[in-house]
Amino acid sequence: MQITDILPQYTQLNTIIAEISNRQSIEFTQQQFVVDFYIQFNNIQAFEVMLVDLTIQAELERYKTLIDSLSTEIQNNIRLISSNKNTLENLNIEKTCDKFANQYETQISNQLHITQQHWKELSEVNNLLDAIGFRQHTEQEEKHLWEKHETLTEKYNSEKAILNDLYEKQKVARKTAEKYQENCLPKILSLSEKFTAVVEKYLPQNQTTPQSGIYFDMSIVSAIHKECNDQQFEDISELDLYAVLNLLPSSEKLTIKKGKKIGLSGYQRDRKEVDDAYSKLGNRFESVY
Repeated sequence: MQITDILPQYTQLNTIIAEISNRQSIEFTQQQFVVDFYIQFNNIQAFEVMLVDLTIQAELERYKTLIDSLSTEIQNNIRLISSNKNTLENLNIEKTCDKFANQYETQISNQLHITQQHWKELSEVNNLLDAIGFRQHTEQEEKHLWEKHETLTEKYNSEKAILNDLYEKQKVARKTAEKYQENCLPKILSLSEKFTAVVEKYLPQNQTTPQSGIYFDMSIVSAIHKECNDQQFEDISELDLYAVLNLLPSSEKLTIKKGKKIGLSGYQRDRKEVDDAYSKLGNRFESVY
């Protein structure tokens, strides 16, 4: 395990969790990433060995930067999963996997119809060739039937190959889907909590842990971000906004645009929760800055 592997993947994982929490559903590629992340990094001992190696090999400033970044991503992960716990625990992963497993059904149905049509035509010609020896016929007629037989055989074999390829793809898709049926997000939350205990042993002495208290969940942050980003305040990502509002470690700052006030006057407000949250934002903004 290397920090250059786990750190960017934690960042991507948090982005995925924010997206699925907001959408309340998960795509198969996202499900794959979540499960693969848990399988790859579910080793507390290897995680601590990685940190020990980092303290030995890395320069002090680089070590501080990396450990701080990792701690931030782990804390963001805990907050994201905890604040969206109900949504994440009730994701319809079975439906997502079934959709992936059966993605070729329509193509197979259409291709099967085409292949069967060519087989029917080829069978008719074969029957005519079988019967031609029992009746009078011309050499030209027989030659024409054999040419037609050759053409139809080529078409049938071509379409059958396409059908077989689709069947093989379906087989692979179903086998792949079987590997990703489990909801690993609760396990990742537990893993991140264990990682936190380990990281704290290696944090620089002047490093402070995030304060506890009432936090904005991701759905509220997403609503504020959609309504106000690059309007009331300068452009900032959803994850960075989440970290700032919840007083988590972040390299970004929330900067109100020149001439703007903390409020939503002048903006269409179709969600009461945005108003309530933004009211709280004013208090939180003043307390942070």
